[in-house]
Amino acid sequence: MKTAKHAKHGAKHAKYPRPAGRLRRAVSLVTAVLCLFMAVSAAPVGEAASVSDLQKKLEQIQSSMAQHRQELADAKKRESAAAALEADLREQVAVIQSQIEVLKGEIAQVQNAIGEKERQIEAKQAEIAQKELDIENQWQDFKTFMGAMQELREGGSVAMLSAVTDLYQLLTFNEMMQDISVKETQMLDELEAAKTELENDYKQLESERAALQTQKASLDAKNYQMQSKQSELTASIAQAQLSQDEAEAAQRQAQEAIESDEMDYEAVQGQIQAIISAAASKQSELSFTGFICPLKTYSRISSEYGYRVNPVSGVYKLHGGTDFAAPGGTPIYAAAGGYVSVAGWSTGGYGNYVVIYHGTMSDGKAYSTLYGHMSRIAAKQGTYVSQGEIIGYVGSTGNSTGNHLHLEVWQGKTNAGRVNPRDYVPI
Repeated sequence: MKTAKHAKHGAKHAKYPRPAGRLRRAVSLVTAVLCLFMAVSAAPVGEAASVSDLQKKLEQIQSSMAQHRQELADAKKRESAAAALEADLREQVAVIQSQIEVLKGEIAQVQNAIGEKERQIEAKQAEIAQKELDIENQWQDFKTFMGAMQELREGGSVAMLSAVTDLYQLLTFNEMMQDISVKETQMLDELEAAKTELENDYKQLESERAALQTQKASLDAKNYQMQSKQSELTASIAQAQLSQDEAEAAQRQAQEAIESDEMDYEAVQGQIQAIISAAASKQSELSFTGFICPLKTYSRISSEYGYRVNPVSGVYKLHGGTDFAAPGGTPIYAAAGGYVSVAGWSTGGYGNYVVIYHGTMSDGKAYSTLYGHMSRIAAKQGTYVSQGEIIGYVGSTGNSTGNHLHLEVWQGKTNAGRVNPRDYVPI
């Protein structure tokens, strides 16, 4: 999005046109660097590698980092799944434990009921035994009575009749004897009936006890099943915990591998930058007159240079550049000519990024620029790019919340000298 401010900055930098020999000088520099690179590439084994070889090494390290990041992500997923499984299993164990407690209560109630039935059975057995004793005693009395009656029939009755003074006494005696016989028989019948009733009660109690014992056996079996299920779940919990431990170990291993890759990446980057610095030192110092806007169009400035709360990490820190919100794939142009000291993946959150060393500006200070979060890099590390040359495309790689170009301006070759881009770049 062009504004009046763009025109103002354009007019300002128009005061410093590039000298006619600038192009020839740039070509000479590139030719010298290429010659140096070719010489390094052709060096005997044991000497420094070429930029091309180191670029391939960077690509290998990037591939390794991508693999280890995927391993880390997979391990985190496995840990999360194992933790979720453990939580679910513990819930199941809690449910089963509560069911086991209920079963234990039911088993205790049934066991108490069985004990009560057994006491009732013992009491009923005692009643039956007592009733049998009563029947036996009554039967003995009846036999004694019948013996006495037999004696009367064998002669005793004659003596009794001789003692009778009238007919009334005789009839009364006869009725009394008959009544005694009937009552004895009736008592025996009643005792037998009572005994039979007691025996029926006894059988009923035994039947009820058997039913309670069957119920208890069923509850015991169910309790055993619950206990077995609880043991299985406990074993599964232990396995889930082991899976979490293994996933955590895999995460640590992947993280260590990533950190090792990052160290290797930085080391190779340092080698490349050393080669570039060595090549540049053989030529006259680079110089330039000023910067242009790295985007021909953009929608807005989404974040300014200065302290803020980082939208990704939530940490209050310096935002060392200016963010240009633009659609993904928008071309990014070199703000000034210079050497591409970095073109690759950032381990510090920039995603795909490019750093260009421009040399000394007309204010007498050396500058570099950084372009972060690219979707794709077009520039090659170790090459010279002209002002306005496409070096990449807008994206949202690294620690980013949306498509934009993160632009930094450095005084010098490192980000220790970050300054506000608005003071140098027409925005």
